Amino acid sequence: MSSNQGLASKVILSKPASDPRRERRIHIAIPVKVFADPASPDFQTCCTYEISTIGARLVAPLGMKESGQVIMLQRHSRRAKYKVVWIGKPDTQEAGQVGVESLEPHNVIWEIEIKTRLAKAE
Repeated sequence: MSSNQGLASKVILSKPASDPRRERRIHIAIPVKVFADPASPDFQTCCTYEISTIGARLVAPLGMKESGQVIMLQRHSRRAKYKVVWIGKPDTQEAGQVGVESLEPHNVIWEIEIKTRLAKAE
């Protein structure tokens, strides 16, 4: 298993000073499996709008009911638990989207994509 040491600090350092978020987000569409119930084998496939080491914005899959809901995301063979932090309201720009935050910050399931994008930016 790879180590995520230093990955988060590199992403945070590249965040523009005018952005109030904790870290820079990378706009990228990545297919992921979403387990609305982490204990269930049932999943849906959806896509990201953007990712960071601590969270993501996703196309809202069915089963996202409320903020605070714990879900499991899987990218290739890596899985991690996330908490739904917001759900886009109907008739807004965020309709059909959901924001999630990692409950396992040292388990970055899209580490390869982030490292690849950071390497291209250097």
